[in-house]
Amino acid sequence: MQLSNLVSQEKWQEFDSAWKDGMADADLKDVLAALALAASKKRIARCVPLAREHANLLEADGQAENAARIIGATLLAGGNRPELSEHLRRLVDAAFSSEDWWVACRTLTGFDGESTDLRGPWKALSRFLAFTPKSLILHPGGWGVGEILSRDDSAQEIEVRFHDGRKDDFPLRTAVEIFDPLQEGDLKARHFRDAEGLKKEVKKEPLEVLRALAEQANGSITTNNIKTAMANIGIEGSAWSAWWRKARKLAENSEWFEVSGSAQKAIIRLLTAAKDPSEALRRQLKMSANLADVHRRVRDLLATAKDGDPLRKIALDELAIAAEDETESRAERLAAWLLLRDYTGATPEALMPAIEDLVNTEPTSDPSTPHPLWALFQQLPSAKDQERATHLLQEVFGDAWMDHALENLSHAAPGMVRPLFDMLVKAGFRDDVREVYRGLLARPLRAPALLVTLAANFEKEELPDVFPTPPQRAQALLTLASQLFSTRRGNPHLTRVCTRLTDVLSKGEPSLVQRLLETSDMPSLRGATLICSRGVDPDLDRAVTAAALSHDRHFFAVQTGPFWEGKTTWTTKIGLERRSGELRELTETKIPANEVAIGKAAAYGDLSENAEWEAAMEEQRNLTQRAMDMEAELRETDLLENVVLPDGAAAPGTKVMYREAGGREREVAILGPWDGEFWDGVQVVSYRAPLAAGLLGTSAGETADLVLPSGEEQVEVLSVTPLVLE
Repeated sequence: MQLSNLVSQEKWQEFDSAWKDGMADADLKDVLAALALAASKKRIARCVPLAREHANLLEADGQAENAARIIGATLLAGGNRPELSEHLRRLVDAAFSSEDWWVACRTLTGFDGESTDLRGPWKALSRFLAFTPKSLILHPGGWGVGEILSRDDSAQEIEVRFHDGRKDDFPLRTAVEIFDPLQEGDLKARHFRDAEGLKKEVKKEPLEVLRALAEQANGSITTNNIKTAMANIGIEGSAWSAWWRKARKLAENSEWFEVSGSAQKAIIRLLTAAKDPSEALRRQLKMSANLADVHRRVRDLLATAKDGDPLRKIALDELAIAAEDETESRAERLAAWLLLRDYTGATPEALMPAIEDLVNTEPTSDPSTPHPLWALFQQLPSAKDQERATHLLQEVFGDAWMDHALENLSHAAPGMVRPLFDMLVKAGFRDDVREVYRGLLARPLRAPALLVTLAANFEKEELPDVFPTPPQRAQALLTLASQLFSTRRGNPHLTRVCTRLTDVLSKGEPSLVQRLLETSDMPSLRGATLICSRGVDPDLDRAVTAAALSHDRHFFAVQTGPFWEGKTTWTTKIGLERRSGELRELTETKIPANEVAIGKAAAYGDLSENAEWEAAMEEQRNLTQRAMDMEAELRETDLLENVVLPDGAAAPGTKVMYREAGGREREVAILGPWDGEFWDGVQVVSYRAPLAAGLLGTSAGETADLVLPSGEEQVEVLSVTPLVLE
């Protein structure tokens, strides 16, 4: 067994015996690695006698240079300085005094003095000895890796060719001070010699690359050091993340590696002997940082282990034990139990009691707030965990589970959407699910994954007249596409939904968005292109452009009218929220309350002479019509925050000061119809009101003719300034 392996395992008696008995044919590289490891374990003192004995044996055999390397390494590792320095000086003289360069080198490295501490001179000499033709060096200041082409000992210079082809001469003293010698096995050196070959090895043999890095670090290396080493050969960013996931998984399942810590702060140890797979797995899982880490490791193993593999049972047993920890989040524990349920076919005993309080919780009166159980499902870590939760519903709610699922479909976690849709449609709830789609079109940002799935299915068929018109549906889906495009970065789930929505809308001939916009009028098309201007996937932008041009090949040439003209209702985010709140109050409070009143009135008997019932029914019709009107209104709404205001002209989103004929000066904020009475202390006027209508488009110094209920009036515009809306 190698000496360095015995040191790493701290088998000191075996180490002493193996070194003493194997000095005659010991591997110098292994001896030096063992000394470095012993220093890290603060056990160099026990190595000094054997190092001196080994050096004497080598010197007697005519290998003074190798003997000097052993004594030098022992000195640098912390051995007794005066004693070892004297020994080192004698060995260095014996090894190099006959060389032509030695006299100059003694002065260069500091060996010409009388110092009793030769650590510094030995470091310098070790570096000097590495500066031979064809060897590689690293310039830490930014020039990178270079190859020594020649060394002129008389002129005390070396010539170096760097990776970019540049050549330069350097004084030996400067080189010794600033350049770092590279071993041929170093990744930076291998990248210099054969970048393409190393690139292939990194991709095909990540574990061998990891082994090389661990060996260079004396058998143990951290995530940060691995990341730095890989960045030096151009593996960084997403490429690093993908490589590290694969390499770490292979190391965790290898009998020659030990992995501890989290993915971000892992420690990789290269073992000296193969570990027992079962015991290693138990130890690895017990040492995991938290339940999420145990779950991940078990999931990775189950993905590759075959049925009957004893490691599967060990992994599942350890996951069950880890899930008992009540300090872990309920979502993480539920995810673990769902995996156990999936692989064992039995529901863990702790699962049902852990969610009983959520199951028995009454739903909230606010439809926008998910039931606590569904809120927990949304917190499950992965889409697969969420998919497993759909099967749990059947066990929790029995025969009524589909009714419960339908009521809460808009709150389904992304991983639940597809399986729930398939099961509900197969069970005959297609019309009910289609109604969910109609509701989501009015609020496209509420459940993105569900809306995309429903659009992909229901837009293949003719939808009833109660649905929004095709152009209105296009605007709703484009609004979601724009929102996803701007918020997807760094969120894999939103990125997937954004990509799928783009495919749903833009693929095919004609594309779905082209079919939806086919019957659009000019304002609707302009609204669609305005949404795209805020940012959507290029494929979707091209599809909308094609729809506009197919409607009118001069479409983009004629878009010169003011943005506030047309059917679109312009408002601020605050105004939109206010109007949406009014709609929620109507649909979630007033209409349900009126339904209760209808029920009570019906209980009075004969409906033909029941005034209370007739009044309640009339109120219901009025409320329902009002809600439908508001939903239609909100579908054709856009935000003033997204508008590029005309330069210096009065428009929605500006503050205008003007002087009346009598000399009085007034200031108004022109905003949307739902933006309240005051904005930043200034009176708000809807851009659709007569006062604002007369001011729109005017600039400072111009006169405006106002047609007011009180009569016509001419005013002078004094100033126009944009409002701060964000």
